[in-house]
Amino acid sequence: MGKSQRTKGATYERDIVNVLKDALGIDVERNLNQTRDGGGDIDLPGYLVECKRRAGIAVYDWLDQATRAAQPDQKPLVIARADRRENIIIMRLDDFLPLLKGTPNAKTTD
Repeated sequence: MGKSQRTKGATYERDIVNVLKDALGIDVERNLNQTRDGGGDIDLPGYLVECKRRAGIAVYDWLDQATRAAQPDQKPLVIARADRRENIIIMRLDDFLPLLKGTPNAKTTD
């Protein structure tokens, strides 16, 4: 990976950290030791977050990477953005469904 790609990735990680801090009001940090120690790009309680900013999207490869790096108490999560596109979140449906419980528009089958 070239220097410009590393810079682009680091800038994107910092942008996502700032979005998460503003939205959640909690301390969120980049994992600066990820290359040496493994793990995800951002430390977010309960989640292993990988950030990807690329022209093309390789969704399952990235989710597999996050899944392998996640600890037992973490849900793998990928935040990605293709060039000139909006940010998206990629996660497993089984990890997403509990987030919907208790939301105003969620319907239950109970």
